[in-house]
Amino acid sequence: MNRALGVLLMLGLLPQATELPRFPKDRAFPDLTREKQGDWTGPFFFIQLADPQFGFMEAPQEAKNAELAVGHINRLKPRFVVICGDLVHPPPGTPDYDAKVAEFKRIFSKIDPAIPMICVAGNHDVGNKPTPASLAAYRKNFGAEWFEFWAGGTRGLVLNSTLIHDPSGAADELKAQDEWFRSKLDAAAKDKPRHLFVFQHHSWFLKNPDEPDGYFMLPRERRTPALAAMKAAGVRAVFAGHYHGNALARADGLEMITSGPVGKPLRKDPSGLRIVEVYEKEIRHAYHPLDQVPAAVSLKE
Repeated sequence: MNRALGVLLMLGLLPQATELPRFPKDRAFPDLTREKQGDWTGPFFFIQLADPQFGFMEAPQEAKNAELAVGHINRLKPRFVVICGDLVHPPPGTPDYDAKVAEFKRIFSKIDPAIPMICVAGNHDVGNKPTPASLAAYRKNFGAEWFEFWAGGTRGLVLNSTLIHDPSGAADELKAQDEWFRSKLDAAAKDKPRHLFVFQHHSWFLKNPDEPDGYFMLPRERRTPALAAMKAAGVRAVFAGHYHGNALARADGLEMITSGPVGKPLRKDPSGLRIVEVYEKEIRHAYHPLDQVPAAVSLKE
């Protein structure tokens, strides 16, 4: 991002609806390419957020939570930050949608421009049953909703999980995303990232890969083949939100990491964020309530 533009955004001197150039275009993310970020250069950490969901709780509190998260990010200086969906609560086409998108951008544009911010589409961002119109609205405001990026020798694949949950309003879009996803998984054998991560909104599962279908997890009809393809490709972990609480599970070496919300909690876990430490042979991660985020992150092999 142009630093002058970043300063103006942080100071609030540009219109709230300004599109941040840090959003992906053409299924790729600016500067986070294999050419620039494909080599392992040592341990690093990133921060995962989920469900800021502007419009779901009292406006002053959700703004306070988001500002706290942004302050932690700017102080800790992660390699990148990823927000796993439900950026706003009102879906596209509803009266408050534009205002809540503007509020999201107003606050999250305060993240240091040197820290890439990666946004993931949630069910509220594209509607529980995505349509060409709702997807177009998301893309206008946030860019592509499935894409890839590289960071420090690791590769991230970002999915629109709401399409997987209910493709009935946009079956062609699911087909296109699935073909793209499988091609990227197939390419992993050649590209050899140090770690391969997947980021989405819905979890594939919360406790085990055989659990029944439900609102908070993806249907087994599409879950089972996707898990097999990710296992074959060597996916290390999948990061999700949507549950408004924490859930950790595993399936054949793949870790399913579901994180609690920046916004309104619906479980015992308070509003917070997850710090993910990435090492050559493993990852370590912990969820922190917003009022208990460490002052610094010390990476230890």
